[in-house]
Amino acid sequence: MFINYEHENHVYNVTIERRDKFFFITYDNTEYKVEVEETKPGQLKIKIADRIIKSIITEGEKEKFVFVNGQVFRVKPVELTGKKKLSKREEGNLSSPISGKVVSVKVKNGDSVKKGEVLMIIEAMKMEYLIRAPYNGKIKNVNFNENDQVEIGQSTVDVDKEV
Repeated sequence: MFINYEHENHVYNVTIERRDKFFFITYDNTEYKVEVEETKPGQLKIKIADRIIKSIITEGEKEKFVFVNGQVFRVKPVELTGKKKLSKREEGNLSSPISGKVVSVKVKNGDSVKKGEVLMIIEAMKMEYLIRAPYNGKIKNVNFNENDQVEIGQSTVDVDKEV
């Protein structure tokens, strides 16, 4: 999920992905592993490494307000433009969820990969989307190189599942 938040007249772009019981938040090319617990409705306890942050969240009409240590952050979801319905893809073929530029390819044909490993990074509107291995396997084909333009729904990497 892509969101942006506004604080002191500046907008920050953030990517949030849930894997198992953790959230992985990417901001400014850095990924953070985050644990979140709702202590009461609208109240969160957020753990990032050994730091614990307590916050309160309230909802407006089209946005949410997050209160942390006396500061207010306005959070608005970002609609993906050009979104089209994707046909069911074959297992192991990872379609691009966005149209953008390939900024990094982390694997090559024949590489062994572990589930969750980053295979490719695509950038659109100064936000990055990480293409991850859906399971342990071997790279069958990398369909794009760095600096290539990829369109939403195109297959980025083909992975053969480890048996």
